[in-house]
Amino acid sequence: MHKQTVALDAATAMSYIGQTVLIEQIWEACPEPIWSLFLIVGVVLPMENGYPHGCFMVVCSTDETPFPQEIFFTNIRTIRAIRHRDRHSSGNVLGRMTRPSASRSGAALPAHRDGSFVAMNGSTGAAHP
Repeated sequence: MHKQTVALDAATAMSYIGQTVLIEQIWEACPEPIWSLFLIVGVVLPMENGYPHGCFMVVCSTDETPFPQEIFFTNIRTIRAIRHRDRHSSGNVLGRMTRPSASRSGAALPAHRDGSFVAMNGSTGAAHP
């Protein structure tokens, strides 16, 4: 697997502090990437002649541990900050996503649920309590 990761400089990494982000993580030993949602609470910057590995200190809303965990820059293929919606927004909650490679056509396929078509907004028209 070709490991293609994001290039993060100090200013870019620091700009993510306090943001909820969607991160795609990759590892050599794992064939499929893992997508996770985290709140970035800190940054450890690489330091020449010190510690060469930069990482984000993150907390996950589904994890009950009291301490942040590390997400190393070398394992991040994609990172995007989540924008919060208000009542007047268009419904776009993510920034523009970039694809690491053009291995797929990118053509959208119609969505199906149980053999029936689903509207572009994901609604099936059924009422949900």
